[in-house]
Order: sequence, then structure tokens, then C-alpha cells
Amino acid sequence: MRRTKTNFLTPLKWVWRKQTLIGLSIFALLFAICLGLSGIPEGASQQEIATAQSASSVSEILKNPVNAPYKIITFAVTKYSPTVRLVRFVSFLFYALACIALFYALRHWHTLQASAITTAAFATNSVVLATGRLGTPLIAFMGFFVFSSLILWQLHSKSNKLVPALVLMAAALFLYTPGVVWFMGILGIFYFNRIKIPYLNVRKSAVIIGAFLAVLLISPLIMSFVRDSSYLKEWLLIPDRFSLSNILTSLVNVPAGFIYKMPEYPLINISQLPVFDLSSGILFLIGLNAYRKKVKLDRTRLMFVSVIFGFFAGAMGQVIPAIIFLLPFAYSIIAAGIEFLLDEWYSIFPRNPIARSFGLILVTLAGIFSIYYQTSRFFVVWPQTPETRAEYRQSRIINN
Repeated sequence: MRRTKTNFLTPLKWVWRKQTLIGLSIFALLFAICLGLSGIPEGASQQEIATAQSASSVSEILKNPVNAPYKIITFAVTKYSPTVRLVRFVSFLFYALACIALFYALRHWHTLQASAITTAAFATNSVVLATGRLGTPLIAFMGFFVFSSLILWQLHSKSNKLVPALVLMAAALFLYTPGVVWFMGILGIFYFNRIKIPYLNVRKSAVIIGAFLAVLLISPLIMSFVRDSSYLKEWLLIPDRFSLSNILTSLVNVPAGFIYKMPEYPLINISQLPVFDLSSGILFLIGLNAYRKKVKLDRTRLMFVSVIFGFFAGAMGQVIPAIIFLLPFAYSIIAAGIEFLLDEWYSIFPRNPIARSFGLILVTLAGIFSIYYQTSRFFVVWPQTPETRAEYRQSRIINN
């Protein structure tokens, strides 16, 4: 029998083709979702028009560089076509990045089943979807979770050469988001001893280069504060007026927005409906109990830091940004709740494959219920409410 000669590159070519097809499929799916989301609702809001106008030129961006990374991308895409749909595309990029960061973080912390169900529930949450297609920098508050994932990557990565420099440059870009300086300050208080370790074990030249590039990236923001101190106030999330009663009310509104009721904000929500549905709310409470046994973990401390900052932002009157900021962290707790339920179920039926599968099916059905409710709420109900229509009545064509 004649032996067929095989090329040792054939398996590599097959893998490359398979990975390419998967990548192209995911890109096509995200593009289709983005195309659909950008057209809901039909009109544009005044806030979206104002965002586009603030990124209409390089001079406008340099004048007020707060949220500059978002504005730079907006400037680039709207030069191609001056429409709000492309501004929403920029928000969708941040939304996709937050979903990817959440999945990869959860995959390192929890099982594949818990990670996949949680990420799907997060990506289809009505408030997350509405924020992800809103053509304003509000979605940038989810970048806090992306940066937190980078911090954890730095702490647990075996590469001490590139990661610390990347984190420094990411921190510089991240500092353009309002309130970040407070978050980093709180993070430094609780995490300084852990964060400094990778920088002590890396070449000094890499740290110096990373720090130099970080300063270079952040310099336009610093210069804007020198020219006009009002931008500094916006960047620090400082309200125009302080009132003790308002601070206490805002503090309560942050956790209440998840389970009880959100403040009215028709740009992204229906009336005062809470962020969570019944299914995700119960899983969140179970996850809190599960995290009670994981106090010493790095991610638990990071969750604690995020909660402190969320309440701080809420106290400053930024309740909606605080809720958006906390959303990825809240869904991380939901993942812990899902894993806890599955672990408890598997401990009861350690060797019964049918019973084990039944437990997984029940948890998956809870996730499907949440996804169905949230997508119906976003695609069917929210665009038709009078409050939403009143907000989105501007032309989507941008006139600078």
C-alpha cells in the first residue's frame, strides 16, 4: 500500500482557517448587532448631538479633553459620515470591550458554564444594551472594569516585562474618564503593597519608558485644567451644590437602582425599573453570600474598592454613572452565585450525570429567562415609551 505523504503544515493551516472563520463570524455577528442597535430609536437625543459636536474637530477635543479617547474615535468615524449612528458605533466598541473583559475575567475566576451564562446575561441586560448604543461617553464608566482586569492580569501574570508598562499607559488613557482619579486613589490605599510588587521585579528601563509614555498621553488633559479650571470640576465629579439630604438620597439610590428602582433616566431605561430582573436579582444575593467566604482574594478586595467608589460617585450626585460603573462588578457577583448553586447541586449528586445535567439545565433556564425579559424590555418596550420618544426626537444627521 502506498503511503500518502503528509505536509506537517497542514494541521496548522486547518487551525488557522478555523480560527479565522471563528473570528470573522464573531466580527460579522457584532457588526450585525451594532447595525441593529444603532438604529434604535429612530431619532437622536440632544446629548448625542452635543457629544458629536464636542468631537467635531481636534481643537474642540483639545479644548475639553475629558473623555478624549471616546471623542477621538468619534471624530474619526463622523468624518466619514456625520451621523449619530456612527457615534453610537463608538459606544458599541466600548460595550464589546467590556463584554470581552468580563468573560475573560470570569473565566479565570469561575467555571466555563458560570462565565458563559453570566456574560450572556450581562451583554443582553436592557440598561447595558441601552448604554452600549447611547452615543455619549457614559459607556466609558464600564472601562473601570476593563482597567481592573488589567490590574489583576498584572498581579498574576508571569510576564514582568511588558504588562506593567501597558498598565501604566492604560492608566493614562483611563484617566480621561471623569472620577478615575478617585478610583485610583481608593485602589492605591487598599492595593498599593500588591500593585508595587510587579514594578519592583521588572527592569527599571521598562517602568521609565511606560511612565514617560503615560505622562505624554495625559499631558493634554493637564494642560486643559491649567487653561480652564471648570474642566477640573467636571473631571473630579464635583457637583455645583452640596446638600446633606441630597447626598444621603443619592447614596441610597445606587444600590436601590439594581433591585428596587432606578432614578428616572429615559435615555437608557423605562421609568424607574431596576437594573436586575427577578432571576438576576436572586442570583446576585446568592453571589454576595458566596463572596462572603472569599474575603482574602484579590478580586474580592477589588470588588470592595469598586463599591466604595460607586457610593462615592453616587454621593457626588452621579447616580446613573455610578450604576453603570458597578454593572460589570455586579454581574461578577452573579457569576459567583451561579457557581455556588452548581457546586451545591453537584455535591448532592456527585456521581449521577442525569441529576447533574438537570441542575445545569435549571440554572441555564434562569439565565434564559433573564435574557428573554431584558431583550424584550430593550427591543420592544423601551423604544415605544412616550418618555423615550420625547428624548429621541432630533435628526440623526450632525450639523456642526
